[in-house]
Amino acid sequence: MVRHFNFGVEIEAVAKPYGGGESFTNVDWYRQLAQKLQNRGIEAVHDDNSKYSKHPEYYGGKWFVTRDGSLKRPRPFVCMEVVSPRLDTTQHITQILSDFWEAMRVHFNPQRDISCGGHVHVTPVSRNNKFSLRTLKKIAFATLVYEDFIADMLPPARRENKYCTQNSRSESSGLRDTLTWGKTTAGLAEAARLIQSQKTEMELCLYMQGNRYVLWNFQNIFPNPKTGRCTGTVEFRGGNQFLSTKGTLAWVAFVLGFISLAMDEDLIRNPPPYVHPTDPAYEAQLQSWWKRVRKAAKKSKMGRHMPEDYKRMHMR
Repeated sequence: MVRHFNFGVEIEAVAKPYGGGESFTNVDWYRQLAQKLQNRGIEAVHDDNSKYSKHPEYYGGKWFVTRDGSLKRPRPFVCMEVVSPRLDTTQHITQILSDFWEAMRVHFNPQRDISCGGHVHVTPVSRNNKFSLRTLKKIAFATLVYEDFIADMLPPARRENKYCTQNSRSESSGLRDTLTWGKTTAGLAEAARLIQSQKTEMELCLYMQGNRYVLWNFQNIFPNPKTGRCTGTVEFRGGNQFLSTKGTLAWVAFVLGFISLAMDEDLIRNPPPYVHPTDPAYEAQLQSWWKRVRKAAKKSKMGRHMPEDYKRMHMR
């Protein structure tokens, strides 16, 4: 069965211009990148930094080049965040992302920097482009069941990054309170019961996290109290730094495969026993899970972008 998703990426970057532009401000460089995208027929706008802007173009049809408040580097380096428009898996995703990285490398040499990460936002392709509350509960519980597996898949710099804390360790969350004494089979069953008991998207989010700086962010599944805006996305914030088409595709494929598998397995109906990372059966179960995620990603025509060995995601 084919299953398509909408998705968007947020690319944090520390880039070194190839030369010239000594008098350029960050805004000048943002303009240069937006122009190079436009030259390739890709709609793009840049942030003029006149006021704080929270990705106003994200669900329009344009790439948005803006600042990243968490990144600060001396010249000649330029710090930025590039936010894609809403894309979907019915499109020629490889070509779209390849065009972006080609435009980026016209002016810049993106630097490896452990402070940078990649985020992936996902919604279903449906009439309202939003997950049902029941589906969100399936996804939320799967993020807990497979939390240790994901930690082993992540590069070391992302495992302990304060901007993508494991949901089970998120301060002021109901989930953390449930697992006060650590993960156990009984703890997973209790978390499943409590997730099932949440009556609204807002309640589910508050149970799963204390703030947005978590591995799986559910804050976009209900209307923003200030703006009333609701994009409906589930956001994965743990991706390794995106530096290429291949790496970006690998992380997008993982997130789509993970969510698709969570929808199919429906573990919340029958919570599995907890397997500790020191258990002799742990590695075999991790390998089996990785194969299932790759197979699930194939439903969205993305499976080929995931490596056979999960450890290779460390370098994607």
